[in-house]
Amino acid sequence: MVPTDMLKKLTELSLLLLVLSLPFANLPLPFSSRLPFQLTEPVFLIVSSLFAVSLLARISRPAGGRIYLFVGAYLIFIALSAVFSESPGRSAVKAAGIAYLAALALLTFNIARDESMIRRVTVTWIAASAAVSAFSLLVLILFYVDREASLVRFGLSHYGTFPRGNYPRIQSFFANPNMLAHYLGIGWVMLLLAREQGWIQNRTSIAAGVLIAIAAVFTLSPGIGVLFFCTGLWILLGNRNGLSRLIAVVLIAVSALFIFSTAVKFDRNFAPTSEASARLLTWSSAASTFAAEPLTGKGVGTGAAAVRYGEQRLTDAHNIFLNVAAESGIGAVAALTLFGIWLTLGGVRFRGPESVPGALAIAFAGAFFYQGMTGSFEDSRHLWVLAGILAAAVSVYGGAAYE
Repeated sequence: MVPTDMLKKLTELSLLLLVLSLPFANLPLPFSSRLPFQLTEPVFLIVSSLFAVSLLARISRPAGGRIYLFVGAYLIFIALSAVFSESPGRSAVKAAGIAYLAALALLTFNIARDESMIRRVTVTWIAASAAVSAFSLLVLILFYVDREASLVRFGLSHYGTFPRGNYPRIQSFFANPNMLAHYLGIGWVMLLLAREQGWIQNRTSIAAGVLIAIAAVFTLSPGIGVLFFCTGLWILLGNRNGLSRLIAVVLIAVSALFIFSTAVKFDRNFAPTSEASARLLTWSSAASTFAAEPLTGKGVGTGAAAVRYGEQRLTDAHNIFLNVAAESGIGAVAALTLFGIWLTLGGVRFRGPESVPGALAIAFAGAFFYQGMTGSFEDSRHLWVLAGILAAAVSVYGGAAYE
């Protein structure tokens, strides 16, 4: 094998390894005890180094596309927020982290440049989703066998606003269960795509689907609704008959109930109360923060909300758009929202969800718009990698007209 081909294959293989690393966010690393590093970070260094070498050797060249304009605009407004922040040092660190997230998207966009690579990325994502879901199932079983087992304590989350009971709330290898549900929603749509395209066998897809569904349910997160939302979109955009469209509408309506439920506080018997929920309080607090500093925000990374809820101190808006607006101002949230709209529309222009860009657009819509209503996921590594994959798929399958 000539060195050129070897370098290309190593770069692609390292990107697949990066995709595989994404759900293992809470895996203990020797050098991460005092720093917020995840397994993805050292893999990113490998991928970026290999890609840089291929650029310098003129084996590869940067892919063109409007993605640079949207990402660049977002980064400019983030930088402005850091400059005018109430805590510039803290904001500078967070701004650097956001630049890293943008690099994840752009690196993925530049390496996944053919149909074969996009297929392999999708299958790798499904494999990783199945792996963390299988671990979740193990935690679920062990919870009723030995709750003091180290694996159980590692994989469980606190109940949050849920009443304590004889049931587990699982986070698997993520730092919290909401992030696990967010990740699994993407894996669910990729599973639908892979089965439709014949990339995996039916038995394998059914087994993986059952694992993902069980793991998602036991996150006890409003993100569970994304499975209904994305499945409904999949059916609705598939040009199917009237009955199927009715089912799609019902699924999307069910998904809306999960969002509405976050505005209600429940007692120990899961009965609704008249008190404001945690999310209502954080939404209100973040909106007030944004109203006070609408242009550049309070400062990226300084906390969008300030809410005491029981023993918890909540500084996260629990909403992508409110969180970015409160911390970084109207320009940042507008740039990020337009980026999301551009990505989604670029994918759904292709006929049917069965098309690769169409399916990835559904996954992105679920992760960004739907789950973004009840969670601040704008800094999740897997969301930015998904953005890069979707932009690459639109480019590869659509050509220059969609770049």
